[in-house]
Amino acid sequence: MENEELANRIVLFVTLLILFILEIYSFTTNSHYKWDLLFSIGLMIAVFMLRKKIKLHPFHFTLFGIFLLLHNLGIFGTYKNFYLGMEYDFWVHSYFGLVSSLMLYRTYNLVGPYKGWFRYVAIIAIVLGFSAFHELFEYAGAVILGEGEGVLFIGAGDLDEWDTQKDMRNNLIGAVIGLSLYWVYDKVYGGKKKD
Repeated sequence: MENEELANRIVLFVTLLILFILEIYSFTTNSHYKWDLLFSIGLMIAVFMLRKKIKLHPFHFTLFGIFLLLHNLGIFGTYKNFYLGMEYDFWVHSYFGLVSSLMLYRTYNLVGPYKGWFRYVAIIAIVLGFSAFHELFEYAGAVILGEGEGVLFIGAGDLDEWDTQKDMRNNLIGAVIGLSLYWVYDKVYGGKKKD
């Protein structure tokens, strides 16, 4: 347990260091991502503060930190790009669904009230709830602030009329992949491991 605590602290420190460096860079370029970076820093700290309650594993916390970094790479215009034939936005949203489902599955497996098949349904519902909150947050920012880049503005990766639905679908794809990985893990290891 001490090793996990130390590992989570290292993940927090490294991720925050990179986010702070990106924050400084955003001010030198007058990027709108300065707001996303502040939100990401707060989110990283909030998840760290909840680590004991949600039984946060360092591997999952690392994946979460990578998600925040991938999102904030938008500061370099990545949301305008396509990778392996798919928009960068597809990859980030799918990755969020994957990471969220892995974190939630571990939490529910160790301390959650849901068991059996309902655990999968609950996790998908929660991931889609996170996704809906993000889309409403993005919408509010766009109404108030207008065009630009970052989660609070309408910009690259958001110009499609079906963007909200595609983002939620991509979160769902990631969540299904994450839950499928844990389903295979449970079949191989019996799902009894409580670390």
